[in-house]
Amino acid sequence: MKSVRMALVKPVVLVASLIAMLSLHFLPVAEAQLGRPEGLYYKSWAIVIGIEQYVLAPSIPGAIKDAKKVAEAFRRLGFDEVVELYDKDASSRRLQQLLNDMLPRKVGRMDRLVLVYVGHAGVMQDSDGQDRGYLVPVDAPVTSTAKSITVEQLKEFARRSASKHTLLILDAPVLGWETTEPPGLSLEGRMAPESDTDRRAVQVVTAASRGEAVGRSDQGSRFIEALLGGLSGAADLDGNGWLMASELGSYLVRHVEAASGGQQHPSSLRIDGDGDMVLVEGKASRGAVAK
Repeated sequence: MKSVRMALVKPVVLVASLIAMLSLHFLPVAEAQLGRPEGLYYKSWAIVIGIEQYVLAPSIPGAIKDAKKVAEAFRRLGFDEVVELYDKDASSRRLQQLLNDMLPRKVGRMDRLVLVYVGHAGVMQDSDGQDRGYLVPVDAPVTSTAKSITVEQLKEFARRSASKHTLLILDAPVLGWETTEPPGLSLEGRMAPESDTDRRAVQVVTAASRGEAVGRSDQGSRFIEALLGGLSGAADLDGNGWLMASELGSYLVRHVEAASGGQQHPSSLRIDGDGDMVLVEGKASRGAVAK
């Protein structure tokens, strides 16, 4: 009888392991998206990654708390799918699966996708001597690209993504982006920026420049604090009620530079397309999200 029990244990353990490894597969698969959605997007996705307790790198106190605040902010903005990956769930293998398999299969062509990362970043030089940044998963070292998520992989992911609008918000100094024409603020005098929302865009906001530390206090990351304020409506720079990704990026650059006394310089870039993501539509931006 004992041997029978032991024989049954192994399949149970195997099944549990497979469920843990493949949990992201339970995200809904993208449905056929024909024609135009009733609103601006069929579905809104927010992927929030926070890493605090690294295996091979220094810890980042408060990183998960910051990430959870951001996840809640996107829920309040009405995002349909908010996926959170913290510490051990943000391993190199898990993040590679997310970027290379799961999101490309599940995100549709009329969706918007925001990916937020709170964690370490590193920098290397390519064969031409150009700086190339990388994200550091929970089981990767900071000083090596081994097991990292490089900026080239992020760009390839953005190119492969079917989503109409993609926004990467990185609470780290991640370098090496090639840009298209700067987004700018193109909404003066217009109540509905239809032309910007119809065109594809991949936009990136990073928290700091090369060699700069991401400022943190007992309240958390300076960049994340500004991000939460921006999402609550403070980043609606022209006051027309539409909160655009370009406005959010411009707000974060100005606010964080001022709050840090010029010690931290975020960047706001557009790396593909010439559109602009809508984060809040119409008159609802002011006070839509509490800090």
